[in-house]
Amino acid sequence: MAGVVSVQYLFDTQKNKLPFREPLILKPEIIKAADLGLDNAAADAAWLSAIQYFGGGESRTSEKLPDYLFLASDLDPKFAYPYAFGALVLPSIKFTDEGIELAKKGVENVKNDWRIPYYLATTYHLNKDDPVNAAKYFDITANTPGVPDGIKKVSTRYGSKSDKREQTKQIWIGIYETTNDEIVKERAKNYLIHFEIMDLLDQASKQYYKINKKYPAELNDLINARILKAIPPDPFGLEFELNQEDGTVSVK
Repeated sequence: MAGVVSVQYLFDTQKNKLPFREPLILKPEIIKAADLGLDNAAADAAWLSAIQYFGGGESRTSEKLPDYLFLASDLDPKFAYPYAFGALVLPSIKFTDEGIELAKKGVENVKNDWRIPYYLATTYHLNKDDPVNAAKYFDITANTPGVPDGIKKVSTRYGSKSDKREQTKQIWIGIYETTNDEIVKERAKNYLIHFEIMDLLDQASKQYYKINKKYPAELNDLINARILKAIPPDPFGLEFELNQEDGTVSVK
Protein backbone atom coordinates (compact mmCIF):
# COMPACT_ATOMS: atom_id res chain seq x y z
CA MET A 1 0.00 0.00 0.00
CA ALA A 2 2.85 2.34 0.83
CA GLY A 3 4.30 1.68 -2.62
CA VAL A 4 1.02 2.54 -4.35
CA VAL A 5 0.67 5.74 -2.32
CA SER A 6 4.24 6.77 -3.12
CA VAL A 7 3.77 6.16 -6.83
CA GLN A 8 0.50 8.12 -6.91
CA TYR A 9 2.23 10.92 -5.03
CA LEU A 10 4.95 11.04 -7.69
CA PHE A 11 2.29 11.45 -10.38
CA ASP A 12 0.27 14.01 -8.47
CA THR A 13 3.26 16.21 -7.71
CA GLN A 14 3.75 16.74 -11.45
CA LYS A 15 0.37 18.46 -11.75
CA ASN A 16 0.01 22.22 -11.61
CA LYS A 17 -3.48 23.39 -12.42
CA LEU A 18 -3.04 27.16 -12.18
CA PRO A 19 -1.80 27.69 -14.82
CA PHE A 20 -1.88 24.33 -16.54
CA ARG A 21 1.45 22.95 -17.64
CA GLU A 22 2.03 19.76 -19.53
CA PRO A 23 3.08 17.18 -16.94
CA LEU A 24 6.55 15.72 -16.66
CA ILE A 25 6.24 11.98 -17.25
CA LEU A 26 8.68 10.03 -15.13
CA LYS A 27 10.76 7.27 -16.69
CA PRO A 28 9.79 3.68 -15.87
CA GLU A 29 13.17 3.10 -14.23
CA ILE A 30 12.46 5.87 -11.72
CA ILE A 31 8.96 4.54 -11.01
CA LYS A 32 10.24 1.00 -10.50
CA ALA A 33 12.84 2.26 -8.06
CA ALA A 34 10.10 3.81 -5.93
CA ASP A 35 7.20 1.35 -6.19
CA LEU A 36 8.70 -1.35 -3.93
CA GLY A 37 8.20 -4.00 -6.59
CA LEU A 38 4.54 -3.16 -7.18
CA ASP A 39 4.98 -2.57 -10.91
CA ASN A 40 1.38 -3.59 -11.68
CA ALA A 41 0.04 -1.02 -9.22
CA ALA A 42 2.35 1.61 -10.72
CA ALA A 43 1.00 0.75 -14.19
CA ASP A 44 -2.55 1.20 -12.86
CA ALA A 45 -1.57 4.63 -11.52
CA ALA A 46 -0.05 5.62 -14.86
CA TRP A 47 -3.17 4.42 -16.68
CA LEU A 48 -5.49 6.39 -14.38
CA SER A 49 -3.32 9.48 -14.80
CA ALA A 50 -3.55 9.07 -18.59
CA ILE A 51 -7.36 8.95 -18.46
CA GLN A 52 -7.54 11.95 -16.12
CA TYR A 53 -5.11 13.88 -18.31
CA PHE A 54 -6.96 13.13 -21.55
CA GLY A 55 -10.51 13.31 -20.19
CA GLY A 56 -9.96 16.38 -18.05
CA GLY A 57 -9.62 18.66 -21.05
CA GLU A 58 -6.90 20.80 -19.48
CA SER A 59 -4.35 20.06 -22.18
CA ARG A 60 -5.17 21.46 -25.61
CA THR A 61 -2.74 19.18 -27.42
CA SER A 62 -2.80 15.94 -25.39
CA GLU A 63 0.87 15.75 -26.34
CA LYS A 64 1.78 13.73 -23.26
CA LEU A 65 -0.85 11.03 -23.71
CA PRO A 66 1.49 8.73 -25.69
CA ASP A 67 4.10 9.05 -22.92
CA TYR A 68 1.56 8.09 -20.24
CA LEU A 69 0.39 5.05 -22.21
CA PHE A 70 3.89 3.84 -23.06
CA LEU A 71 4.84 4.26 -19.41
CA ALA A 72 1.92 2.10 -18.30
CA SER A 73 2.87 -0.57 -20.85
CA ASP A 74 6.53 -0.48 -19.80
CA LEU A 75 5.59 -0.98 -16.16
CA ASP A 76 3.21 -3.86 -16.95
CA PRO A 77 3.63 -5.26 -20.49
CA LYS A 78 0.61 -7.56 -19.99
CA PHE A 79 -1.77 -4.68 -19.12
CA ALA A 80 -4.19 -4.60 -22.06
CA TYR A 81 -6.14 -1.37 -21.49
CA PRO A 82 -3.39 1.14 -22.39
CA TYR A 83 -2.66 -0.72 -25.63
CA ALA A 84 -6.29 -0.87 -26.72
CA PHE A 85 -7.07 2.71 -25.73
CA GLY A 86 -3.94 4.08 -27.36
CA ALA A 87 -4.44 2.06 -30.55
CA LEU A 88 -7.84 3.66 -31.05
CA VAL A 89 -7.45 7.16 -29.60
CA LEU A 90 -3.89 8.20 -30.47
CA PRO A 91 -4.43 8.17 -34.27
CA SER A 92 -7.53 10.32 -33.84
CA ILE A 93 -5.48 13.06 -32.13
CA LYS A 94 -2.66 13.05 -34.73
CA PHE A 95 -0.40 10.49 -33.05
CA THR A 96 -0.92 7.78 -35.65
CA ASP A 97 2.59 6.35 -35.67
CA GLU A 98 2.70 6.27 -31.87
CA GLY A 99 -0.66 4.49 -31.80
CA ILE A 100 0.58 1.88 -34.26
CA GLU A 101 3.81 1.33 -32.33
CA LEU A 102 1.94 0.93 -29.05
CA ALA A 103 -0.62 -1.43 -30.58
CA LYS A 104 2.05 -3.63 -32.15
CA LYS A 105 3.67 -3.89 -28.74
CA GLY A 106 0.30 -4.89 -27.33
CA VAL A 107 -0.29 -7.56 -29.99
CA GLU A 108 3.07 -9.06 -29.10
CA ASN A 109 2.55 -9.03 -25.33
CA VAL A 110 -1.20 -9.65 -24.93
CA LYS A 111 -2.53 -12.66 -26.83
CA ASN A 112 -6.12 -12.85 -25.62
CA ASP A 113 -7.50 -9.33 -26.18
CA TRP A 114 -9.14 -8.91 -29.59
CA ARG A 115 -9.46 -5.13 -29.20
CA ILE A 116 -5.77 -4.43 -29.73
CA PRO A 117 -5.41 -6.02 -33.21
CA TYR A 118 -8.92 -4.80 -34.15
CA TYR A 119 -8.13 -1.17 -33.32
CA LEU A 120 -4.74 -1.51 -35.00
CA ALA A 121 -6.41 -2.84 -38.15
CA THR A 122 -8.84 0.08 -37.97
CA THR A 123 -5.92 2.52 -37.86
CA TYR A 124 -4.29 0.96 -40.91
CA HIS A 125 -7.63 1.07 -42.75
CA LEU A 126 -8.71 4.55 -41.71
CA ASN A 127 -5.51 6.53 -41.13
CA LYS A 128 -2.92 4.83 -43.30
CA ASP A 129 -5.09 3.62 -46.21
CA ASP A 130 -3.13 0.38 -45.96
CA PRO A 131 -5.46 -2.55 -46.72
CA VAL A 132 -2.63 -5.11 -46.57
CA ASN A 133 -1.76 -4.45 -42.92
CA ALA A 134 -5.42 -3.84 -42.10
CA ALA A 135 -6.28 -7.30 -43.42
CA LYS A 136 -3.35 -8.79 -41.47
CA TYR A 137 -4.56 -7.50 -38.13
CA PHE A 138 -8.24 -8.12 -38.88
CA ASP A 139 -7.21 -11.75 -39.45
CA ILE A 140 -5.47 -11.81 -36.06
CA THR A 141 -8.62 -10.34 -34.53
CA ALA A 142 -10.86 -12.98 -36.08
CA ASN A 143 -8.68 -15.72 -34.59
CA THR A 144 -8.35 -14.26 -31.10
CA PRO A 145 -10.13 -16.34 -28.42
CA GLY A 146 -13.31 -14.70 -27.13
CA VAL A 147 -13.80 -12.29 -30.04
CA PRO A 148 -17.51 -11.28 -30.26
CA ASP A 149 -19.41 -12.69 -33.23
CA GLY A 150 -20.11 -9.26 -34.71
CA ILE A 151 -16.45 -8.27 -34.57
CA LYS A 152 -15.42 -11.61 -36.07
CA LYS A 153 -17.82 -11.08 -39.00
CA VAL A 154 -16.49 -7.58 -39.69
CA SER A 155 -12.92 -8.86 -39.51
CA THR A 156 -13.39 -11.89 -41.75
CA ARG A 157 -15.38 -9.89 -44.32
CA TYR A 158 -12.85 -7.07 -44.57
CA GLY A 159 -11.96 -6.39 -48.18
CA SER A 160 -15.10 -8.00 -49.57
CA LYS A 161 -16.79 -4.61 -50.12
CA SER A 162 -15.52 -1.99 -52.54
CA ASP A 163 -17.16 0.87 -50.64
CA LYS A 164 -14.54 2.04 -48.14
CA ARG A 165 -17.01 4.25 -46.28
CA GLU A 166 -19.36 1.34 -45.70
CA GLN A 167 -16.49 -0.81 -44.45
CA THR A 168 -15.42 1.96 -42.11
CA LYS A 169 -18.96 2.33 -40.75
CA GLN A 170 -19.11 -1.38 -39.99
CA ILE A 171 -15.81 -1.15 -38.12
CA TRP A 172 -17.08 1.71 -35.95
CA ILE A 173 -20.40 -0.05 -35.35
CA GLY A 174 -18.42 -2.99 -34.01
CA ILE A 175 -16.44 -0.71 -31.70
CA TYR A 176 -19.57 1.11 -30.49
CA GLU A 177 -21.43 -2.11 -29.73
CA THR A 178 -18.61 -3.80 -27.83
CA THR A 179 -16.69 -1.17 -25.88
CA ASN A 180 -17.36 -0.37 -22.23
CA ASP A 181 -15.10 2.68 -22.30
CA GLU A 182 -17.24 5.82 -22.40
CA ILE A 183 -14.58 7.88 -24.19
CA VAL A 184 -14.18 5.26 -26.90
CA LYS A 185 -17.95 4.78 -27.17
CA GLU A 186 -18.53 8.51 -27.62
CA ARG A 187 -15.83 8.70 -30.29
CA ALA A 188 -17.34 5.74 -32.15
CA LYS A 189 -20.79 7.34 -31.99
CA ASN A 190 -19.43 10.59 -33.42
CA TYR A 191 -17.79 8.73 -36.30
CA LEU A 192 -21.09 7.01 -37.09
CA ILE A 193 -22.91 10.37 -37.06
CA HIS A 194 -20.16 11.78 -39.29
CA PHE A 195 -20.69 9.08 -41.91
CA GLU A 196 -24.48 9.31 -41.66
CA ILE A 197 -24.22 13.01 -42.53
CA MET A 198 -22.03 12.19 -45.52
CA ASP A 199 -24.55 9.58 -46.69
CA LEU A 200 -27.37 12.12 -46.28
CA LEU A 201 -25.52 14.73 -48.34
CA ASP A 202 -24.71 12.16 -51.03
CA GLN A 203 -28.39 11.23 -51.31
CA ALA A 204 -29.45 14.88 -51.39
CA SER A 205 -26.92 15.57 -54.14
CA LYS A 206 -28.35 12.72 -56.23
CA GLN A 207 -31.87 14.02 -55.71
CA TYR A 208 -30.72 17.47 -56.84
CA TYR A 209 -29.32 15.92 -60.01
CA LYS A 210 -32.64 14.20 -60.79
CA ILE A 211 -34.42 17.52 -60.59
CA ASN A 212 -31.86 19.82 -62.24
CA LYS A 213 -29.92 17.44 -64.50
CA LYS A 214 -26.70 18.64 -62.90
CA TYR A 215 -25.00 18.29 -59.55
CA PRO A 216 -25.06 21.17 -57.04
CA ALA A 217 -22.12 23.57 -57.12
CA GLU A 218 -22.12 23.93 -53.33
CA LEU A 219 -23.93 22.58 -50.31
CA ASN A 220 -26.14 25.65 -49.96
CA ASP A 221 -27.72 24.70 -53.30
CA LEU A 222 -29.32 21.77 -51.49
CA ILE A 223 -30.97 24.20 -49.09
CA ASN A 224 -32.01 26.65 -51.80
CA ALA A 225 -33.60 23.77 -53.72
CA ARG A 226 -35.50 22.84 -50.53
CA ILE A 227 -34.05 19.35 -50.53
CA LEU A 228 -32.54 19.98 -47.08
CA LYS A 229 -33.60 22.48 -44.45
CA ALA A 230 -30.02 22.85 -43.20
CA ILE A 231 -26.60 21.21 -43.43
CA PRO A 232 -26.21 19.09 -40.29
CA PRO A 233 -23.19 20.09 -38.16
CA ASP A 234 -20.38 17.56 -38.12
CA PRO A 235 -19.60 16.22 -34.61
CA PHE A 236 -15.89 16.82 -35.23
CA GLY A 237 -16.42 20.34 -36.56
CA LEU A 238 -15.29 19.32 -40.05
CA GLU A 239 -16.55 21.00 -43.21
CA PHE A 240 -17.86 19.10 -46.21
CA GLU A 241 -17.55 19.92 -49.89
CA LEU A 242 -19.14 18.65 -53.08
CA ASN A 243 -17.48 17.35 -56.20
CA GLN A 244 -19.35 19.07 -59.02
CA GLU A 245 -18.39 16.33 -61.46
CA ASP A 246 -20.11 13.44 -59.70
CA GLY A 247 -21.88 14.99 -56.72
CA THR A 248 -19.92 13.03 -54.12
CA VAL A 249 -19.24 14.49 -50.70
CA SER A 250 -15.84 14.69 -49.05
CA VAL A 251 -14.19 16.46 -46.14
CA LYS A 252 -12.32 19.69 -46.87
